[in-house]
Amino acid sequence: MKRDPGYEALKIILFMALMLIIVEMSPILTGFFSGELYDLAGTIAFLGTFVLMYIVVSSFTRSEGSSLGRLGISIDETTFRDLMIGAVAGTLAASIVILFAFYFGGQLRPIEQMTADLIASEVIITAPTAVFEELAHRGYILPRLEGLMGKGPAIIIGSLFFSLLHFTWWLKPEFPVHLILIFTFNIFLGGVVLSLGYYWSGRRLWVPISFHFAWNMLAYIIFPVYPSVPVILPEIFQIEWGVTTIVGFLIGLSVLFGLLSSKKRE
Repeated sequence: MKRDPGYEALKIILFMALMLIIVEMSPILTGFFSGELYDLAGTIAFLGTFVLMYIVVSSFTRSEGSSLGRLGISIDETTFRDLMIGAVAGTLAASIVILFAFYFGGQLRPIEQMTADLIASEVIITAPTAVFEELAHRGYILPRLEGLMGKGPAIIIGSLFFSLLHFTWWLKPEFPVHLILIFTFNIFLGGVVLSLGYYWSGRRLWVPISFHFAWNMLAYIIFPVYPSVPVILPEIFQIEWGVTTIVGFLIGLSVLFGLLSSKKRE
């Protein structure tokens, strides 16, 4: 039975609105607390974000008579290779940004701060972030936007929405406009890279999930967490905030294309 485009559009708008509310739950909730209660509220909000994401995605897919596996997260004989392709591309992409900062005077995290505890905490944070954000954005939103407007516009609109969901990073009084614009474009470009990885891998999420994971791990272990920590020339060197991020994402996109094209030929 042919579905009503108006109904489908309203459903995807509702889904995106729910994602906005869920994502903003953490900064709103933690804003009411300080000290030890702040940490507790942050932990509860962090866990709650992913639980709610799962509930919403699962509920919407079931309402369509579908399942999470059909969003591109089923496991088969190609899953491990997809994970490796995304991880290699994400690692190389972030490494380009790191090398720019290292050789040309950007600010990196002091090596004594790169502890086992930091790495473990980043794994705990980054793994569910990569899985659930990709499940929501590339797994659910992207193909449904495609059904309404075609693949190209869906990638643009979906990536723009993905970018704008990060607005709390710069929502501060007198935050520099040029940094807001660069950051917004960088996250948009990251969304495009992840979307193309999804399509090039045969509409599977393992490539964008592992790219997302590798990128975030290196970004938040090697670099200070800006803007919480002041850094030198963030508009040039800071990962996700500086123009060198554009080069990193384009390198990552090229690696994805090469590796996934090779996989198809085989």
